[in-house]
Amino acid sequence: MKVQELRLYNLLQYQNDVVPVVGLDLDKDQDISLVHIQQGNARIPIRSQQLKPIQLTSEWLSRLGFKESYRSDSRIRYDKPDFGKYDLDLSNDKILEGFLYFGNYIRCRYLHQLQNLHFVLTGKELKLKSS
Repeated sequence: MKVQELRLYNLLQYQNDVVPVVGLDLDKDQDISLVHIQQGNARIPIRSQQLKPIQLTSEWLSRLGFKESYRSDSRIRYDKPDFGKYDLDLSNDKILEGFLYFGNYIRCRYLHQLQNLHFVLTGKELKLKSS
């Protein structure tokens, strides 16, 4: 992953855990970028290449407060009333997939991309729904 794609509080996968980004660093002497993650009670600096993005799925959209509002053989639409719509394209082409914004799809395949888009459009963090 490129560190330029990340913001504080983005959720990513590190090993088998989902972890939030709690800091970003550029070590100019060694010309490397470090991402600080929260794992348990520890704050760990690691290289961004050790992190993996989290694929957006029905489960993740539900955890973010989206509710299924439409289903067909080719698409599932999720709606978050205070934010917008997200379509999962069930075909191999994935043409009709992403965040629906004024009739156009904004490609967001990963959780951190949707978190970043939400922040840009609303000025607020996209938080997980409490269980």
